[in-house]
Amino acid sequence: MIKKILVATDASAASGRAVSFAARLSVQHEAELLILNVIRDMQLPEELKDAPEFESFLNARDDLMRHAAEQILKTAKQKAKKEGARNIQTAIGSGDPATSVAGFARRRKVDLIVVGTRGLSKMNAAAMGSVSRKLLDLSDVNCLVIR
Repeated sequence: MIKKILVATDASAASGRAVSFAARLSVQHEAELLILNVIRDMQLPEELKDAPEFESFLNARDDLMRHAAEQILKTAKQKAKKEGARNIQTAIGSGDPATSVAGFARRRKVDLIVVGTRGLSKMNAAAMGSVSRKLLDLSDVNCLVIR
């Protein structure tokens, strides 16, 4: 039985399809729907992260990324409601997206993770995006990848 469904979204077309699919599944199974957006860590050398001249830049970036995540989640929640989902929660994660999604799913005892096949990254993988592929390797929760 599916009681909790986690869908990860980054506002890409594929993750939008994943939100719609997960919402419909949550209706069919009367399951709770958790919508997660993960803010990626900024790839800076540690020495620069601690430099005083970068502090205000990093704080501004964090504020901007959090605002963007809130907007992404608001849009995803509206989409899920249009599909009929009722019990919806949203959350913001941080760090490596696949690791964050897998950890969130484990902590929240999710029954199913739904993700899009490709996100916003411009990388070209053979069949799936690098995040969805890595998530399949990391997670012990069933994953459904939506094209």
